[in-house]
Amino acid sequence: MSDFATLVDYLTTAPSQPNFQSDTLVIAGNSLPSLIVSAAKFCEEELTIQRIIFVGGIGHGTAPLIANCKKMYPELVRSEWEELSEAEITQEIFSHYCSRSLEQVLEKKSTNTGENARFSHDLFDQDAPNSFWLVQDPMVQKRTHITFCKEWGLSQSAIQPLFFEQPKLINFDAKPQFENPKMDSWWEPDYFLSLVIGEIRRLNDDEDGYGPKGTNFIPHVDVPEDVLESYRRCQKYLEHIERK
Repeated sequence: MSDFATLVDYLTTAPSQPNFQSDTLVIAGNSLPSLIVSAAKFCEEELTIQRIIFVGGIGHGTAPLIANCKKMYPELVRSEWEELSEAEITQEIFSHYCSRSLEQVLEKKSTNTGENARFSHDLFDQDAPNSFWLVQDPMVQKRTHITFCKEWGLSQSAIQPLFFEQPKLINFDAKPQFENPKMDSWWEPDYFLSLVIGEIRRLNDDEDGYGPKGTNFIPHVDVPEDVLESYRRCQKYLEHIERK
């Protein structure tokens, strides 16, 4: 397995709970319209779901989300999107593919993962959901899951990550290539590099990470040594990209 494939496999491996159920689904701001469409179709069939929480202001994923929609779902795009939050754009895409009558809650101010989790929890004065499905870009789902558990005061088993198909990277030359070729266009090369390599830095608990030894945004995470070795070899690819 190549170094990039090792990183992708680690980041996109989520806990499996075949019997998990919840009446709430959270869609955190991300740049993948195909993921939003899959979530909508899932909610169309999963009748136990009664509430959708759309989360995200205008952040680093907003422009890529609009760009991906123009490529994949041009019929949905409106010029007004340039002024809308990720939550509002996501709601529009979702509602096009899910016709069920559901409670829809929007959080439109957050600009990063920590705020996604904290601000969405703050929407509830009381009776916040004690479990939910969590839809997020598979490359950042691991940290998003950990962050939401911390900010909502829930165990990891109370939140089930949901991204429908685990990406399997088979090559990275000029751009990422996956076993499912439909995913090849999901991430622009520089954005992909920034996500994948940057996520390992954030998860690793040292002075540069988000754990207790760094910024203390998230609890300690034990990143496997083989993943860290791959990460160190891949860091050179980020020399021309800046994203914090």
